[in-house]
Amino acid sequence: MSSTTVSRDTVLSLVGRAEARVRFPDLDFADPWAEAMLASLDVDPAGFDARALRTSTVRTMIVDRLVRDYFERNPFGLAIALNAGLCTRFSRIDNGTLRWVELDPPHVAEFKCAHRLCHASDRHAIARCCSIACTGWMDGLRGAGDLPTLLIAEGALAGQTPELVDAFFTRASLRLATGTELLLDLAHDASPPLRIPPRWRACLELPTPDGSVARYPRLRPFGRDEAAPAPGRALREASRAARLIQDGGAPSVLHLRFA
Repeated sequence: MSSTTVSRDTVLSLVGRAEARVRFPDLDFADPWAEAMLASLDVDPAGFDARALRTSTVRTMIVDRLVRDYFERNPFGLAIALNAGLCTRFSRIDNGTLRWVELDPPHVAEFKCAHRLCHASDRHAIARCCSIACTGWMDGLRGAGDLPTLLIAEGALAGQTPELVDAFFTRASLRLATGTELLLDLAHDASPPLRIPPRWRACLELPTPDGSVARYPRLRPFGRDEAAPAPGRALREASRAARLIQDGGAPSVLHLRFA
């Protein structure tokens, strides 16, 4: 597979999921669809560090847990996976009623469709999107009425410029319905330094290179506690590896909701 098709982090995640059943049986994680996908691609699993594969798989399990919780609360809801890449979460999460859309850059979407790297389900779609900050898909959600919606950004912000990240949050804040939930996985080294200050009614913040701070008042932690500790607890339950937690113990998986 060409290295220009998807990022190495995306391939690493796929390899971790596909190899987990054999290499990490203690995790009790299996992903047959990832195994089949890996077998269809020109990727050598031996070229990936076992520690990195395990860490990636544990993070996948954490996000899986949060997504399952969402669909237990909203069994007929919609999930939109931003820059999904070689995602196989639909096969692990599907409850028979949920709807799932993967938004990818055109070349990635075409690659996935050409290689049939998606489930043959009318509830699972792959769509092209030039940028996560594109307003086309956001405006499209306005026609969905009160359909419960979850956005999943698992590495989607990694490597993006501060300007594009700010545009994504600003435009989404102007367009998305109250109650829309957002999962942000900030584990990647190139992820932006997003944070939620430990104060009452805190909102998502993005420190900028010029020393200022962009704030998004509509994006607040999900749950009763302002710091939304549940993802952090889940991380510690799934793995004792301190590297999975950001400096200061703050969760590197943020669960937010548009107020």
